[in-house]
Amino acid sequence: MTRNSKFYLSSFYPFLDFALVAIFAYFSPCVTNLLAHWFGWAQGGHFNLFMASPFLAGAALVAVPVILRQVGFYHKQNMQRVSTALRQLVAFAMYYCCASAIYLSLEEVPPFYSHTLLVNMVGIPLVIFGRYLVVRWWNLSRSNVDEYRRHVILAGAPDAVEKGWNTFPEYWRKNFSVVGRIASGDDTEVVQQLIQTHSVNGLYVFGGLPAHHTFEHVIAQCEVQGIDVNLVLRNHMGASLRADVNEVGENRMIVLSSTPVYSWARFFKSVIDRIMALIILICSSPLWLVAAIGIKISDPKGPVFFRQRRSGVYGRVFHMWKFRSMYVDAEARLDEIKAKYGNEMNGPIFKLTNDPRIFKFGHFIRKTSIDELPQLLNILCGDMSIVGPRPLPVYETEAFPKIEHRRRLSVKPGLTCFWQIEDRSDNGDFDNMVAKDLRYIDEWSLWLDVKLFFRTIPAVLFRKGAK
Repeated sequence: MTRNSKFYLSSFYPFLDFALVAIFAYFSPCVTNLLAHWFGWAQGGHFNLFMASPFLAGAALVAVPVILRQVGFYHKQNMQRVSTALRQLVAFAMYYCCASAIYLSLEEVPPFYSHTLLVNMVGIPLVIFGRYLVVRWWNLSRSNVDEYRRHVILAGAPDAVEKGWNTFPEYWRKNFSVVGRIASGDDTEVVQQLIQTHSVNGLYVFGGLPAHHTFEHVIAQCEVQGIDVNLVLRNHMGASLRADVNEVGENRMIVLSSTPVYSWARFFKSVIDRIMALIILICSSPLWLVAAIGIKISDPKGPVFFRQRRSGVYGRVFHMWKFRSMYVDAEARLDEIKAKYGNEMNGPIFKLTNDPRIFKFGHFIRKTSIDELPQLLNILCGDMSIVGPRPLPVYETEAFPKIEHRRRLSVKPGLTCFWQIEDRSDNGDFDNMVAKDLRYIDEWSLWLDVKLFFRTIPAVLFRKGAK
């Protein structure tokens, strides 16, 4: 769930490979067919390779990403540009073998089969070059935008940090924004302030294995919050280490991650999220109109939508959208309502069953969960997921009584999770809510997301615990 620092390429690149290879697989036989008639390769026999194109495209979409993953293409952030090209060349050559096998499996092999193989051979470097151009443009467009960088803290003696960080390749360092440097393992308060202020999602400790003991408290502080810890070692020091060791330039890093490593299930989760959000958005479009009309009739002075700053993955702030269910002065009256009516939750989260700030139609869209529909836009934008811990307002996450509670921020927030299904406002125990969110993080699987999604449907239809 977390974006572990060991992965150099984001989920954008597998999509790019899928698209480029599918285009190549579909059009290369078409080009061969055209050339065959121009140069007389068919020798009287007409064979339409358009029929084989869908099979080739399908084989590419399945074979290429699997092959790329097997050769470690998406899993090594320390690859040099040359080795990247070589690995990709091997992957596409393996795909070429798969495509050739499909040609041979056809009932009628075209007489110009050898020419088809030649066109495919020429197409492989063209696809690699096309990918390089797109990736190059993508990296240049994002390199100067802080939003796309990972916020990290560097720990270690000043000279070790300076020397170690500068040995990382420049193109690699551009993916990071250093928000703080610490030289002592006692700077836990400084570290926590940096984590909460800058939405930190990585700690890099320099100085080799002894630094692990020096910064033991800081490392533990990050681990309990779901923040990746990277112990940077010189090459000769980490020679005997095995799993979870990554090479970046002249360094080796031991990645201590509190969450399971990246898998294809997590990649497909992001794909399914956007597909499901788009489908639900289209199917629920009549409800959007009903909600807009009802809100304007109930409280014509205010807007239809309500936007609030929420804490996303690692605490990164984003604006969450909902249909407005309260009067326009609701935020300003929050302290007054707390003082007068109290709080049904025993932690920093505020819940009140009969909140006087909610207008009549607002109660209806809350009970039916119609007010949550605009969050589908947040899912399409990548700020949220279908299933995941609910995003809390920034002022509530800042008031967490324990830093361990911030581990629920180590995954992307969602529309529904265990707490929304099993308790959904019936239980005012804040610790119980956090425990259920951490249970989701620890037990996560794609199948768990599917089960929670279908369990949410009756909870919404029967308005279980909705307030």
